[in-house]
Formats: sequence, C-alpha cells, structure tokens
Amino acid sequence: MFTLRPTYGEDFVDREELLVEMVEALSSPRERMGFALVGRRRMGKTSVFLEVVRRLDENPRVIPVYLSLWDLVEGTLGELAQSLVRETLERFQERGRLPLTVRARNLLSAPLDLLREVLDGVRISVRLRREIEILLLFSRGEERPSAADFLERAVLFPENLARETGVRCVLFLDEFPTLMEVKHAGQALGEGAVRKLRTLYERIEHTVLSISGSMRGTMEAVALSPAAAFWRQFVVREVGPLPKPAVDTLLSRNLGQRVPAEALEALWEFTHGIPFYVQFLGRELARLGGKVTAEAVAQAGEEFLREEGDLLFREEWTHLAPKERKVAMALAQGHSAPTAIAQAVGDTPNVVSRYLLYLEKKGLAERSGRGDWVLTDPVLARWLARQGL
Repeated sequence: MFTLRPTYGEDFVDREELLVEMVEALSSPRERMGFALVGRRRMGKTSVFLEVVRRLDENPRVIPVYLSLWDLVEGTLGELAQSLVRETLERFQERGRLPLTVRARNLLSAPLDLLREVLDGVRISVRLRREIEILLLFSRGEERPSAADFLERAVLFPENLARETGVRCVLFLDEFPTLMEVKHAGQALGEGAVRKLRTLYERIEHTVLSISGSMRGTMEAVALSPAAAFWRQFVVREVGPLPKPAVDTLLSRNLGQRVPAEALEALWEFTHGIPFYVQFLGRELARLGGKVTAEAVAQAGEEFLREEGDLLFREEWTHLAPKERKVAMALAQGHSAPTAIAQAVGDTPNVVSRYLLYLEKKGLAERSGRGDWVLTDPVLARWLARQGL
C-alpha cells in the first residue's frame, strides 16, 4: 500500500537504469568511485539508496552500510561516531562476518569489561578490538579527543573491518552535507570535516563511499564544484520526479483499479511526479474509497493542504529570512521575472535577484526554461498561495 516512508523491494517503482548502474559499479572491486545523488527533498533519494542496499545484500563479497545524517538527534560527533560504529557492526554481524554473541546494538551500551569479554571471543585483531574500545570511550564522553582524531577513527572503522574480514564495504551517507553542521565540543565541524574526510578517503582501499544531498548549494560546496573537496570523486546523478507512466503504475497497483486519464492528469498537475506527494495523495484516495476521479483527486489534494501542509512546510517557512519569504510568496502568486517580483515586494530587481539566488542555494527556487523563476516544489507553492502570509 501507499507509504510515506522510503520504499524498496516490491514497493519500489521506476529508476531501474540508475539502480542497475549503481549496483554494478558499487559491486565491482575495480571501481573506486561511488555515487553522489542530488535532488530536492521528497524526490526519493533515500529510497534509491535503500533499494541499492537491498540488491547489494545479494552479493556475499559486499556489505553495504547505510546512515542518514538527518537521523542524528543531538547532532554531535560522538553521536555520529556511535551511529556509524553501530550500523557497521550490525551489518557485518547480520551478514555473518562478525560472529558476536550479543547484538551489536546492545554491545555499544555495555560496560567496558563486558565489551572486552565479548570482543575477545571474536576473531578480529587486537588492533581492531582496541579501535572499537577507543571509539566507544570517545562517543560516551569518557575521553576527550580532538575532532580530527575522532572523525578519523570513526570514518576508518568500516574500512578496517572490511579489510580484516575480506569484503568490500559500501558506505552510504544520506544528506552528507549535514556533516558540516555536526558539533564537537560545542563547535560545528564546518567544511574542515569534509576536507578531512577527503584526505582519509585517499587511504581507503576496501570501502567505497556514496553520498546524497537535497540542497544544491551545499552539495556544490562538498562535491559538485571545482573548489569542492570531493570534486570528481563521485559519479553524480540527479534524482528527479517519477515519470507519468510510473505514477500510473504505482496508483493502479496500490488502489486496485485502473486510474482514468483525467484523474491521472489531475494528480500529475498537483504532484508533478514527486514521489512523496504521489504516495500521500494515493493514500488519501484509498481512504476516500470509491472510483478514482479527477474530483476525488482534487478533494484529496485539498485534504492534504489543509491537514498536512502546516506540518510539512511551516518550519521550513519560518527559517527563511523576511525578504526570502516575500520573494517566495511572490513566486507562489505567479510572479516569475525579477522585475515583476520586485514590483510585487516593493524592492529593486538587483535585490530580488540576490534573494532568488539565496532561495536557489536552499533548493527552494530555480530558473525555468524561459529564464524566469519558479518555486521548485509545486505543492509548497500551492500551500503558500493559500496562506496569504
């Protein structure tokens, strides 16, 4: 059925060409380059990663490890390190490469004496056992390392474990630019963390990294521009909306009925093929029951904007600067040229152009084919138009 969580396996639709390319490249011991997925929020980048993880799990010589940096609650380097160690240990344990007598998740909160006892019974080197101890002491705050030392030990841990167990580790870091916001001793790591990771990556032989990012500006800072630390270190792929036939397949399969052309067109006009919105409206249509019509799609869209719009967009809206909000509202009201936006907000075209660039870096606005500007998220545009903010 319809889900608002990332999808994989039988629930996954489309993207087959990208999936085949990624699985083949990431499985090959000859390939050193991972992938950088770029795309706005709600486009399905996480779903792509998770489906690739599922397919890579079929290869006994490859162990994929997935971690979303957006899932960090405290946003500290200690939390990041512990999450990375936990996910790595669990994946190696699940695949039979690390026969621990207790679950890795439980091991990380165990007293140090118990940890040592468990690790002594595992066929790994003394050096690697010591690395696990040190990382756990760091992440629990029992030692106070420098940020560089902490980051180095955490990042090299999957590599060290892959080397010892004779496999290839594929590390997926979802929303990778968030690394710059991670804090250590109260200070954000900043771009220095990305540069440090790039230096470490040169030493890695048994692990390949793949990343994703929602904001074009931050992805350019870390990987896409010539000045970025990871420039030309990834195969860059854009993750965009689902094509209309894939939307038709998803709806018809999950609703158990053929979707009429006019209803499909209405849903396409509302969602523009963005997977999250397709799933949400599909769920609303399933809840409403009955035959799927253009009128039913319109009703589901209204329900979505009324009940869910505030939850999705309000926080994002309040984090914008006042002038960014004015420009975004003008875009939502149909003004597209900088001169027209300037008249609507009572400012000069030069100032408006500067704030359009700010919105572009945040992934909220983009140039249309005509050279004018539009909001990147059509549902956000509908929500703003209703608010009169």
